[in-house]
Amino acid sequence: MGFSANSFALLLAGGALLSLGSVLRRRVPDAAWFALVPGYGLIALLAFAHLTGRFGADELWFRAPVFWLAAAILLGGLGWWVTRPATRFVRFGMPALAAVVATAALIGLRLQGSSAPLTMLMPTMGKPAPDLTFYDESGSQRRLSELRGKVVLINFWATWCAPCRKEMPLLSRMQREHEGAGLVVLYLSLEEPAVLEAFLAKNDFDGVRGRLGEAPPFYGAGKFYPLSYLVSRDGRIENRWSGRPDERWLDDVIRREL
Repeated sequence: MGFSANSFALLLAGGALLSLGSVLRRRVPDAAWFALVPGYGLIALLAFAHLTGRFGADELWFRAPVFWLAAAILLGGLGWWVTRPATRFVRFGMPALAAVVATAALIGLRLQGSSAPLTMLMPTMGKPAPDLTFYDESGSQRRLSELRGKVVLINFWATWCAPCRKEMPLLSRMQREHEGAGLVVLYLSLEEPAVLEAFLAKNDFDGVRGRLGEAPPFYGAGKFYPLSYLVSRDGRIENRWSGRPDERWLDDVIRREL
């Protein structure tokens, strides 16, 4: 809250000084810029933090009113900037440079694993999870709907996928820590039984391991790996992501559903 208040206070001070200069027909560049530049910088950091999940799953951008206020201020500032007298490079080059830096920072945080996965930038709107059929390790046919009443983490993976293998120990640990509260991690692969059996004979991880013949198009299974969905107890998609998430972020979203 203090971070947001300071950001908005700096912007208000800078805006007031600019307005005063306009009324008096005098320029007050130093005082105005010393307030506006840090203010916009803090506002941008605030919006970026919500966008990348730094404040937790409950404060992702589509759940945070502060993000929308910050975004409106930034867009308003951008509109003001591109209409003020300046050279073409200053008017358009600086916003472009800021966009490049923000994009690079977002990619860097994602690769480091300290931000919310990129697919979490879009809300799921609590859509019902389409039922799917899979075969467990004993060869028995099972359905996702059998797990209704549990919180189910569906993980689509492949044996040749290095990011999948990197993610599995984390998912396995989540299964052990939250199994008693009602979590089921469901690992699903589209590969042939012989390939899966050879891999699972050498690699052990907690949860339900199964094989898919196919999955409903909704899930996009097989298009890229790893791909995960968190399904609530009443069968709705609450979260989705691709790649190994930050451990604290994942624990947070699981606990929220449990």
